[in-house]
Order: sequence, then structure tokens, then C-alpha cells
Amino acid sequence: MVVTKATLYFNRYRLKDDKLSLQLDTCTQVGGDNADFLAGEIHQSFTKKGQKQYCSFAADSAVFAQIKAGEDMQQIADNVAERMLEGLTPETLPAETILVIAHYQHLATQYILATMLGVKESVQLSEAINPQRSQYLDIANISLALQIDLSELSINPDSPRSIGYIKGRVGRKIGDFMAEAFAIEEKMNAKDATQKLVESVEKFIEDNSTDNEKSQAIRDVSVEAMKMAAQSGEFMQVKNLSQEIEEKTGIAGFYDSAAQADDFSEECPVYASATKGMQKFFGQGGGMSISFDRELLGEKVEFDAQAQTLTFNKIPPNLLDALKKALKAN
Repeated sequence: MVVTKATLYFNRYRLKDDKLSLQLDTCTQVGGDNADFLAGEIHQSFTKKGQKQYCSFAADSAVFAQIKAGEDMQQIADNVAERMLEGLTPETLPAETILVIAHYQHLATQYILATMLGVKESVQLSEAINPQRSQYLDIANISLALQIDLSELSINPDSPRSIGYIKGRVGRKIGDFMAEAFAIEEKMNAKDATQKLVESVEKFIEDNSTDNEKSQAIRDVSVEAMKMAAQSGEFMQVKNLSQEIEEKTGIAGFYDSAAQADDFSEECPVYASATKGMQKFFGQGGGMSISFDRELLGEKVEFDAQAQTLTFNKIPPNLLDALKKALKAN
């Protein structure tokens, strides 16, 4: 099991007479195998959410002060619960919301992950095959969550990768909510960082490769490396990507090329969807949505830059079938 030493803290936000409160004065605590399993599920769900903002603690952060002072995790969990409550409103709180704060180790890294999970109902069968109503935490749809990398924080308190939260909307800008609740400062956005890395790859191709096959090979290696980093939740190391490109395509020098950018960073978080442009051409507007693999350009798809038109020499069978049926109908 990759998640170990987990302790989970639970509380419930409730709405009564248009006023929000916590059900318990102090969070309940759960440990053991069940905690390890649940922490692993939450960690995995958080990792899969690609659109994240990365931050560091502000100097006046009460949560950071508790961590530095080595306070008991129960005290930290209760403080986090209160601070998140202050940022919520009756309009933004789901009907049933459970606060889960997980303190755990994933591989060799220590984390704290705070999230609000919805509760869903289901039906399960007893051993006598009798249907029974049950409730479960909606971990798959995790949306409001923040993860603190305690190991990174202990080495470099100002690290831009020590805190990450899922970008989204909970009534108002999620960044405002997180900044107020935890006193954090934004440092790096996964989508923006990935787009800059993609631009570096495309510039490297433009400067070093005139062969379409080699160019696509560089793109393929880059996309695969970025997707693996995104799936594992790790930051993409530019030196490692440069080595992979050289090993698999024979073209060296990507690191030196990327390092020339004014806002160059040795590593960056990865938002996998932002790599789509290295694999496909796509666009939509005027009632059309078009997408095709880059390698098809010049073969099955021709572009006339002067006339600004695309010519498809072959179209997908299902589209061809639909067009034929439309002709017959007319």
C-alpha cells in the first residue's frame, strides 16, 4: 500500500436557521487500515484533478505557525475546520458536506489534505440478498481540496510546490477562499505552466528540426513524459524531459533552449489537457468543431493558407455514413 501512517479527522458542516456551524466541537479521529485506505482513495482522486494552483504559506498564516511549532494534528485539524467555516456561506454549502482532513504518508512524502466531500446514497445487498440503503463519501467528485506537502515545506518553506489546491468555483473565486482560510500566496498555475513548457518544446522543434517525423517524435516523447508526471502528481523536471528527448529522438539541447525563456523554471506542475495541441489541431466556431491528428496534415488533410480552407481527402467512416444518410433523406 503506497499510503501509510494515515490518521483522518472528520467533522460536518450544517445549516440551521440560515446559519452555518460545525456539528462537533472537535473533529473525530480515525486511524488504522481503514484510514490508510480512505486516505489513499482521496489522494488518488486529488492527484487526478489536473487543474491546480500551487502556493506557499504567507508569513502570517496561523496554520503554518501551528505546523512549524509542531502542534498536535488534532489541534491543526480543528483550526482548519474553523477557518474553512469562516469562508463558507449558506449559498455555497452543499446539502450534505463532510469535512475530511487526512494526515498521511504517500511513499516517502508526508501530507496533510483537507477536503469537503459530498454524501451520496446507494443500495447494497446484505448476505441474505436483502437490499439496504447506505451512504458513502463522494470521493470521485472531489472539488474543494487543498494538499500540503509537509516534506517539501520542512526543506523549503517558500517552495512554490508546497501547497496545491484544485481550481474550480464554490460560489466565488476559489483562490480567494483558500487564501483567506489558509493564508496562502499563489505561486504557480498548472495549466499556465504546462502551456509555457509546450511553447518551449515547439520553439525547440522550430529551431532544431526540419523533418516532420523527427518533429512529431519530439512532441510524442514530450506528451508521454508530461502525462506520466500528471498521473503521478509529480512536477515535470525540465532536465529529465531534455534527457528523454535526446535518448529517444537523438536530438540534444532542449534544456539549454528552454532555459533561455525569461520566466524559466527547472520544474513545473503538469495539466495534461494543455498538451493536446502537440498531438492535434483543433478548433470550433460558426457551428463547426474540427479536430485531427497533426500527422495527418499534408497527407489526408490539406491546408490552403491563402484561401484559408481545409481539404479532407479522407473522412471517418461514421461521419461518411451520417452524411450519406443525410443525402438520402433529402
